[in-house]
Amino acid sequence: MAVRPYLRPRPDDTSPSATESRVLAAAEKLIDAGTFHQATVAELAEHAGVARATVFGRFGSKLGVLEALSVRCSGGPEIRAVREAFLVDDPRAALPAVVAAAAALWERQGHILLTAKAVVELEPGAIRIIDEQRADQRRSVEGLVARLVGAGALRDGLDADEAVATLHMITSVQSFVELRRHGGVSPERTVELLTQLAVTLLSA
Repeated sequence: MAVRPYLRPRPDDTSPSATESRVLAAAEKLIDAGTFHQATVAELAEHAGVARATVFGRFGSKLGVLEALSVRCSGGPEIRAVREAFLVDDPRAALPAVVAAAAALWERQGHILLTAKAVVELEPGAIRIIDEQRADQRRSVEGLVARLVGAGALRDGLDADEAVATLHMITSVQSFVELRRHGGVSPERTVELLTQLAVTLLSA
């Protein structure tokens, strides 16, 4: 009797998780192309290869899709790397580590955050996780600055509040995008420039 070859089961592309992944992937492509705001739910569904009703059923609205993307980003490896960088034992070494991790995050997900921030500007509180992420980032920055102060490693003449605002600015998605998208600077050079800023402006 002939032996039938083992066939690996194909993933169920109609499963809820697969369907949601397709919608999120389609939304991310539209965001990257700068057309998410103009796209209708029907157009988003068409790009995802699902029914319009499926998008409404899974996410409720385009805003729901954007929020789901933001939630996915908040649990990804890039954001975990940022949190780990803030916890580097030596606060002086933590500065370049934080800049590099933030740059990697914005390279991968900055376009999503900028789109979500634009929505929040028009509808404050519309995407709750954006406010939560900013508060979390603020706490992390404050913690690192406090460690710099404790180690006597904060630049003379700079108080803690100024240092927090400066580091928040250097590691923001806006600073990254200004260099990468508008300045045409390479990823490696962007990290180098932002690191130089952080060390020069903050470190004693």
